[in-house]
Amino acid sequence: MGNNLSFRGWIVASLIRPNKLLYRIFKPSAKGVRRYVHPQSWLGGKVFSPFGVKISKTNYDAIPGVSFIPKFVKNEKAVIIFLHGGGYCFGSSLTTHRLGVSLMAKITGIACYSVDYRLAPEHPYPAALDDAMLAYQDIVSKNPESRIILAGDSAGGGLSLALMMKLRDEGGRMPDDAVLFSPWIDLTCQGESFETKSKADPMFTPSMPRDCSHYYAPEGVDMSHPYVSPAYGDFSGLPRCLILCGGQEILLSDSEDLANKAADAGIDVELSLWPTMFHDWWLFGRFIPETKQCLTKVSQWLGD
Repeated sequence: MGNNLSFRGWIVASLIRPNKLLYRIFKPSAKGVRRYVHPQSWLGGKVFSPFGVKISKTNYDAIPGVSFIPKFVKNEKAVIIFLHGGGYCFGSSLTTHRLGVSLMAKITGIACYSVDYRLAPEHPYPAALDDAMLAYQDIVSKNPESRIILAGDSAGGGLSLALMMKLRDEGGRMPDDAVLFSPWIDLTCQGESFETKSKADPMFTPSMPRDCSHYYAPEGVDMSHPYVSPAYGDFSGLPRCLILCGGQEILLSDSEDLANKAADAGIDVELSLWPTMFHDWWLFGRFIPETKQCLTKVSQWLGD
């Protein structure tokens, strides 16, 4: 255990925390972040992704994406539809999220379909939501008898929540379950953890999500609209939900706020708080032991 903790500390100190300083110095554009992050994460995902998962490029009603099909399927009557994070501005199924989603497919034993929606600032709101809706409806139509699990992390978690609200409002088929990792649900960035966790969070400065929010919801877009910031929406009628969040991240307040509002609306919700963890730790695979623990928690919750 000591070696695991030391290795995790090395990853945080050497690979994650320096990005905060680089962001402060260079203030990169969204394209600049992609050029820096995507090649490294693509290589890491390619080398370290687990065996036993078939990874294939595909599309969902012309929306690009990737399927992650485990060799040993535990539940053939369930599918996970996954929306990746990245502040609506970067990230993709085969770069930043390949390692995490492939492990999720393997550990849960459920086929995962990850959606590569269009990114801001080139494609601001509602592009991501429109793409998510088209892809979701296509996957559901091809799996009409399946249990539908909608999952997402960070911005993808907020996008998942916005999608569920839109589906409910328009009378569409709702997912049966939702799994949200550190969801970003308030693009006005008003949560108190933006201040109280700004030093503890090794990954983000408060300015990072604030910059992304303006890329995704530029001037003229109401950031408090529920389809942009689900924190301001109606939570009634949503499916049961598991929220997983690190205790050392500036988005902690978003997860706590979501859990409270969902519970007040009568939703079956569980907040799984990991006190020593940072944002999206579960994407780091075997490098961080809590990755497997987190995804095992997801698998157990889905099996309840």
